[in-house]
Amino acid sequence: MPDVIAIKQAALRLETTLNDLQVEYDLLERLGAERLEALRAADMPAVARSIGAESEVAGRIAELNTLRAEAAGLLGELLGVDDEQASASALARRAAGKVGDAVLDAAGQLRAVIERVQRQNARGQLAAQTLAAHMQGVMRAAQGKLNHSGAYGSRGVVAPGPAVVSMLDLTS
Repeated sequence: MPDVIAIKQAALRLETTLNDLQVEYDLLERLGAERLEALRAADMPAVARSIGAESEVAGRIAELNTLRAEAAGLLGELLGVDDEQASASALARRAAGKVGDAVLDAAGQLRAVIERVQRQNARGQLAAQTLAAHMQGVMRAAQGKLNHSGAYGSRGVVAPGPAVVSMLDLTS
């Protein structure tokens, strides 16, 4: 007969880790919204700050995912579930009563915020692509306006022109 106390402790550990992951993904969602706003305003320093903060959160998420996998593995071992089938939802269904319900609830809330972050990241990617295309258009327009002299090449940089030979007689 499985050790009920050990199962409850392992389930609590998994639930806690899932809740900690949700907190980090909530923060990632807020930072993503800030990044989107910065992209809309074409505020590149703010975009860089948001990306840096998101990177820190992603590091914490990676650490928590390791802890989640360990907690799920332990609970799966106690419940007789192999690693391939040890998702939080599957384990919650195998655990009894309130313990399983708490894990299932935490897993559902985490899944919902992850899906929101994924949708937001897709919008962010589209916004970044749109901004990049806009900036390329601005550069082409500026190049066209400034290139009346023929000084700019096709890459938008000053192109070497023909050699000009001139002389000034300073002795007269």
